[in-house]
Amino acid sequence: MNPSVAEVVRYLAEIGQLQESVTTRDDGGAGVVLERVALDAAAGPGDVAWSRRAEAAAGFRGALLVGPAPAPAAADLAPGATVAVCANPRLAMAFVIGRFFARLAADRAPIYAEPALALAVSANQTWVMNARIGRNVTIGPHATIGCSGMGYERDSAGRLVKFAQLGGVLIEDDVDVAAHATVQRGALGDTVLRRGARIGPHVNVGHNVEVGEDVLIAGHAQMGGGARIGKGVTIWQGAVVANGVTIGEGAVIGMSAVVRKDVDPGEVWAGNPARKLR
Repeated sequence: MNPSVAEVVRYLAEIGQLQESVTTRDDGGAGVVLERVALDAAAGPGDVAWSRRAEAAAGFRGALLVGPAPAPAAADLAPGATVAVCANPRLAMAFVIGRFFARLAADRAPIYAEPALALAVSANQTWVMNARIGRNVTIGPHATIGCSGMGYERDSAGRLVKFAQLGGVLIEDDVDVAAHATVQRGALGDTVLRRGARIGPHVNVGHNVEVGEDVLIAGHAQMGGGARIGKGVTIWQGAVVANGVTIGEGAVIGMSAVVRKDVDPGEVWAGNPARKLR
C-alpha cells in the first residue's frame, strides 16, 4: 500500500533523520498518497524525490522533497508540496525507499526493438533486465545489462545502507556491447548508451552514466556513477572516470588514466591522477 506524505515524514522523524518539515497543505500531507519515486526536476503530483541542493525546493512540483537545510519558506513552495529537511538527504531517501518502495527495485523484463536479439542474448548467456534496447544492437557473451550498481550510503555508525536501484537502461540504435561488459541500471532515471556507442570487453558503466553518440570505451575501463561522456569521446584501456565527472565532446582519455575532474571538449588527458596533455 502506498504511503501518504505525512506517513513518510513521520517515519523520517521516528528514525532520527528529520530536522524539520515545511508544507503548503493544511493536513500536513495526510491526504496525499505517494505513488512513485522520481528525479527532483522531473517530479509531479504523487512523486517523492530527493536532492542535495536546498534551492531545488523552490522549483519542486512533486508531493514530497527530501532535501538539505536551510528549510524553504512555505510561501516559496508550489501548491501541495512538502519538504522534509534532513542532514543527509540521500541517506534519508535510502531509508524511505527501503521502507515504502522496495517493490520498485524488482527486475523488469527487457524491451527489444528487434525481438531476434532476445534469442541471441539467451544463446550467449548474457543477462539483460530493466532495459529498453534499440535496433541493430549487439551484446556479447556473458555481458550484464541492467543489474543494480553500488548504491550505498553510510549511516551515523558507519554501516552501509542500500540505496535501492529503481531506474533502467536505455540503449539506442547501432550500439555494440562487448563480452563481459556491465551496464548498471539507474538509481533513479536511466543509464544511457547513445547511438553508435562502442563498449569494450570487461568495461563497467555505472548507474546513471550517459555515454554519448559514437563514443569508444576500450576494454576494462570504468565509468563511475553519474558520469557524462560526450559525443565522439575515446577512452582507452583501463581508464577510470570518477563519479559525476563530465568528459567533453571529442576528448581522448589515455590508457589507465584516472580522471577525477571534468575534461573540456577536444582535450587529451593521461596519467594518475589524469592531467591535460594538450
